[in-house]
Amino acid sequence: MADLIDRIYEAAVVPEFWPDVLDEIARRAGSTSGALLLIDQRAPPLYTATPNIIDILADYAAGPYWYKNDRLARYLKLNYSGFLEVSHYVDPNIPRTGNPYDDNLERMGASWQVGSAIIMPEGDLALFTFERESHLDNFDGKTLSLLDGLRPHLARASLINARLGLQKLQAQVDGLSSFAIPAAALRRDGSVIVANTEFEALSHVLRPAAFGKVRPLDRRAADLLSAAIEAIGHQSKGVLSIPCRNDDDTTLVLHVLPLHRQASDLYDMGWALLAVTGFSPDANVAPQNVLRGLFDLSAAEAGVAAGLSSGHTLQELAIERGVSITTIRSHLAQIFRKTGTGHQAQLVALLKGTISPVE
Repeated sequence: MADLIDRIYEAAVVPEFWPDVLDEIARRAGSTSGALLLIDQRAPPLYTATPNIIDILADYAAGPYWYKNDRLARYLKLNYSGFLEVSHYVDPNIPRTGNPYDDNLERMGASWQVGSAIIMPEGDLALFTFERESHLDNFDGKTLSLLDGLRPHLARASLINARLGLQKLQAQVDGLSSFAIPAAALRRDGSVIVANTEFEALSHVLRPAAFGKVRPLDRRAADLLSAAIEAIGHQSKGVLSIPCRNDDDTTLVLHVLPLHRQASDLYDMGWALLAVTGFSPDANVAPQNVLRGLFDLSAAEAGVAAGLSSGHTLQELAIERGVSITTIRSHLAQIFRKTGTGHQAQLVALLKGTISPVE
């Protein structure tokens, strides 16, 4: 058992190890599958599982019951610190509410499931489940005792996962400090997870709001910021770069950057990165590597954007870069698409943090 406990703590630091660890726990518990779900109303679905059920879990995570699981709610009401078989807290005579739980078990070829939920200090929870196929007997007391013996280690490993996730996000926002760019990592509901010192210094413009959120003083910017965060995860990107009037009549630009993630990466609790730029009309544009990161521009696109913002014409840029004017226009079209702008004056205004005089 000691070797398995060591592997649990290894998975806490290297999440890619979790599928193998869950598989080994399942084997020792006479199960055919196992999963770990990290559930937080403020974060996207985070999960990992044995390979034979990962696709089923992915389908479940994409549906509405990840955050509205009536069966999990019944388990939590018991306030039980251990593994329980589902029949202990679900009455089979109660009508189904649409939760695809039974359908998922059927897809797994399973009839039996045990689970245990672990409440984290921030209110989120880790849920471990293990299943047995229909031809096997239900979980007995000996198996539950084995799983309960592992539960303290699973709980500590889950907590380590959460803390390392915070450290990863903090490193991301701190990395932008080297460019003097204020930044914060946001949850799915728009609340701030972590922020760098430059972002915190903007509290006079981005004021703390209820439930850990920030709200720009500029009402239009506040509405656009909410819409941009809401748009992440949908086909429509919404406005991802938002002019925001400062309290001294200068202009900041709020960039809402989706944090691209793999569903099974237990570190990726962030939903979006909010970065703030602000430049006077005669200031230099941000370095090209920063533009590439902020707007997902290619190297060529970032060069064209920087060139236009420095006052060069399309023809001059074509000559300077040794390409045709058609190629430069193609780059410009991609830049417009990625920055949400529609013409050159608007683009330059965005990159320098000023409002375009052309509507």
